[in-house]
Amino acid sequence: MAEAGDLAALALMTRHPERFVWIDETGSAVKIGSSAADPDAYRKHNLWIPPSVGWSTLHPRAQRLLADVLLLLNLTEREGLTLDDRLQRTNRTELPPCLTRDRSVLRPERTVGKPGAAEPGTGCLRGCKFELCPYPAKGEQPAGELREPFCRHQQVLAARRTLRRERAGWQGMTSHELGRFWGAMAERTRTPSKGDG
Repeated sequence: MAEAGDLAALALMTRHPERFVWIDETGSAVKIGSSAADPDAYRKHNLWIPPSVGWSTLHPRAQRLLADVLLLLNLTEREGLTLDDRLQRTNRTELPPCLTRDRSVLRPERTVGKPGAAEPGTGCLRGCKFELCPYPAKGEQPAGELREPFCRHQQVLAARRTLRRERAGWQGMTSHELGRFWGAMAERTRTPSKGDG
């Protein structure tokens, strides 16, 4: 993906790799992180990216990419797909339309036990070659479940108005659609109170 290449170049040019790249997607998304008060100060460790770094220290472009990489990983690394299935469905030069055009087919509000088919490929847009939708239901999610603060921040990024582009180049939906999607993703992580049952 071109965005990953651009971010790697920015990491090298700025000499602040912790702002543009990450070591592990899931580890970066679950940790809010912190940055050093003085980025040029001596560090006690000899690591390229400090262990305290989480998603909040990433540049907004990197935060968007991290979020969509995690969505794609969670779509492919779930029960019901063998390794061969995963490779066959995702070994492509383009991204799935559920990430580029219409995220409503991901149906993030689904929970385990709701009626309706939920096998990978049963909720895809017409003509989708990936056959990954819908998103795993709440309760059957792999280890990479996205937490509420991370999703809420994605919602804020989608609504942010700047002179530069408002969303990533691969995201062909409106900022409002992205914000609505990330709001639904954030709600997945909430535990219903006793009165909600």
